[in-house]
Amino acid sequence: MLYALGDPVSLLLLLLSFVFAVTLHGWVQSVVARRHGDRAVVAERRTKPDPRRHVDPFGAVAAAIAGIGWAKPVDPPDRRRRGALVQVLLVGAVVNIAVGLGALVALGAVSGVAGVVGPSRLLQSGIGGDLGARALLLFGLANLMTGLLSLVPIPPLDGGRLLFGLAPRTPGWQKAEYQLDERNIGIAVLLALLLIPLGGPQALLPTILDTIAGPLVRLVTGG
Repeated sequence: MLYALGDPVSLLLLLLSFVFAVTLHGWVQSVVARRHGDRAVVAERRTKPDPRRHVDPFGAVAAAIAGIGWAKPVDPPDRRRRGALVQVLLVGAVVNIAVGLGALVALGAVSGVAGVVGPSRLLQSGIGGDLGARALLLFGLANLMTGLLSLVPIPPLDGGRLLFGLAPRTPGWQKAEYQLDERNIGIAVLLALLLIPLGGPQALLPTILDTIAGPLVRLVTGG
């Protein structure tokens, strides 16, 4: 987002889109977790769509610099309740991706965005053009990319928590989980993968996400 400082409109649209995406993600997760008996989300007031309860500081830093971030994690149910575990950890991503694709379908129906390449680059710098089209594009991309990023199997992302929640409780897996999650090394790894270019014009993780999201965006927008 910081790359859009020269364009206040894009910066505002990027900020609002990110806040909406992570708030939606954390809120639906918390609602599903409560239905599975999690009282902590109620005590923390996370069952309400309040951005203050769902924006993660490190996720916000990543979004500000790389254009992609994550929501504050929700503690998953006990690993013995695998159905509940999977539902809680995947629902945020599913809703984000559905909302994002819906917005992009609407954009394609009204204007089309032929030639859109590299969704993460657009989320870094914004885009010119018609205000309504810009708003739909950035809103759709923010939700789509937030959902896809959350599936990356590195804690504290949902994909990482799901991986370790379903993995065998061998010493090796437990040690890896402790290092990545409890010692927050996973956050450092994520920030490095999102922010540090590794032999190319952008960092590795945005490149991978672009490879997945780019064809989806072109498909649903008719680009």
